Amino acid sequence: MGKPKKKQSDINQNVSECRQMEETMRELRDDSKLAGGSLLSNLHKLGMAIFAGTRYKEAYWILALICIFFFSWSMFFSVLLAGWFATFASYKRPPRPSGIPLAPSGIDVLLGRPIQASKEVPGLHSNNNVTITTFCDRYVLAYRQSDVHFPSGKTQIVIAHSKDLCSWSIEWTYANGCDLREVLLFEMGGRLMLYFFSLKPANSSFKPLSVFCTTSQDGIVWDEPKKVCYEGEVPWEIKIYGEGKESVAYKTSYLGDHYGTQDVLVLFEKSTDGVTWSSVSGEESSVVYRGGVCEVSFEITKSGDLVAIGRNEDGDGTGFGTQLFHAKKGSLGTWTPLLTSVPWRFDSPRMASTSLGEMLLFARYAPSPYQMAPSWIAFGYQKIINLIACSLTPKGAAVYRIAPVDEWGEHGEGAVQMIRQFEQSAGDTGFFSVTREIGKDADGWVVANYTSTTCHSHAPWLLGQMNPSHIFVFRCRGLSIN
Repeated sequence: MGKPKKKQSDINQNVSECRQMEETMRELRDDSKLAGGSLLSNLHKLGMAIFAGTRYKEAYWILALICIFFFSWSMFFSVLLAGWFATFASYKRPPRPSGIPLAPSGIDVLLGRPIQASKEVPGLHSNNNVTITTFCDRYVLAYRQSDVHFPSGKTQIVIAHSKDLCSWSIEWTYANGCDLREVLLFEMGGRLMLYFFSLKPANSSFKPLSVFCTTSQDGIVWDEPKKVCYEGEVPWEIKIYGEGKESVAYKTSYLGDHYGTQDVLVLFEKSTDGVTWSSVSGEESSVVYRGGVCEVSFEITKSGDLVAIGRNEDGDGTGFGTQLFHAKKGSLGTWTPLLTSVPWRFDSPRMASTSLGEMLLFARYAPSPYQMAPSWIAFGYQKIINLIACSLTPKGAAVYRIAPVDEWGEHGEGAVQMIRQFEQSAGDTGFFSVTREIGKDADGWVVANYTSTTCHSHAPWLLGQMNPSHIFVFRCRGLSIN
């Protein structure tokens, strides 16, 4: 069975827990324990060895010929038929998941053509972890560029500018010999700010070290990055509400033993300078959740309430998949989750609201539910099975509707509704960033995403992670018909 459910009173812990978690993160960095011990890391190394190459057809025919010389003709034809059947099976398009209902027909999203924004750089073909914003009447894009999707010391952050979304000029790059990812751009106090975290590559594992922040007055010359936030904290989303001196930044982040054997904490904080953060609730604690949720996107509604969605990859007493939260205007730091997690994963979520108050979700698309393991086996083994199955199934990118909170129910059935998928997004994809389109109304956006460029739609996620990827931007408009 899964872990026992956490009481709401257990969520509001003192900030000293965050300090203790910092110490724990330092210890985990030196003596980390992944779920399932060394099984996942060894499987990952095996996958890298198999999928990092690209000569799959050649490997297939070599194995077939080996059957002739060392076994028999019957073995050769068996291998030949097996290969053909596997290929034919891959051509069948899976139906839309019945567990993800369609949004009402009056709610739609119009997408423009995909425009490649990242540059071709020899040896650095993995372009991902993207963020986009507007600053001084131009678009500013930041993304991770490296030799592989997984942690690498060759990684650099690239910042590019454009006035028309078609021509992009690289204005700044940064590298420090570590892996760099989870970039976040936002404007505050007339300055452009960039957050990112750095980790030291070790056995291709994701163990965050420190969060850095750098600022710029023009988006071209940047200050030396400085450490911010807690040790091991991973900021996921920062949004600005209000104008001028009244603007306030809100941040969701996670801190803890992600992919490990201990809990993950989700923090929700606010700031008036973009650097110093405090609890939104006014209490000493910034923790709004404890369990298996990590990446959390949020939006504040017209009425001042909060809606949030988080990837429940590590699982908790509510299950695995995705967790939804809501909070009232007067108590934004007190989050109420569903009693049961939605069994589908909406990875790398980014939320946006239309002028009519509709909540849109840009996230990864998976044709299969994440909760694949039976709930009666040990919790740690559930986590391993779900992670492996997720890596071996196809992925895409899509935009969804988040239904009004009063329609969620206790278990969130129908709370997330499909609107449409993104074209030419397959393999490793579905990491969005959303900004308002320059000169357009509240329902005109520019959406940035990365995707594998050499994979078909039926390719497993793991294969996409082993192959080249690039950054693309789309013009996007929300459409609501009453």
